[in-house]
Amino acid sequence: MLVAMLTVFLLGGGLLGGDMVTPGEVDLIGERVELAVDDPARAATATQVLDKLKTEVENFDEIFIDSGDSLRDLYLDHDAGSGKILRTLEALNLEWYVSQQRSIKLREELKQSITADEWAAVFGAE
Repeated sequence: MLVAMLTVFLLGGGLLGGDMVTPGEVDLIGERVELAVDDPARAATATQVLDKLKTEVENFDEIFIDSGDSLRDLYLDHDAGSGKILRTLEALNLEWYVSQQRSIKLREELKQSITADEWAAVFGAE
C-alpha cells in the first residue's frame, strides 16, 4: 500500500492533484508541454515519453477491466474457491505494481527531457 501511495504522489503533482494518471490526463500534460516547451527537440522528446506513458496507462486499464470480468466470473462460480479469487487479485496487484514502476520511470524521463522552468510551467510548483 505504501508503494501505491508513493506512486500517486510521484505521478500526481500540481496538474494532477495527486490522482492516478489517466489517458486524458496524459493528453492534457501533452497540451501543456506544447505550450511550455519552446525548443523543438525537447518538445519532441517529451512528446515521445508522454506517448509511452499513455500506452502504459491504456495497457493497464485493459488489464484492470479484464480482471474485473474474471473476478465477476469467479464470484458467480460457486465452485471456485477463495484461492482462485485471491490469486486473481494478487496477479492484478502485481500487474499494477509493475505498471506503476514503468510510469514512474517515464515520469523521470519526462522530467529529464525538459528544463526546470518548463517543468514548473507544465506541473506548477511541486
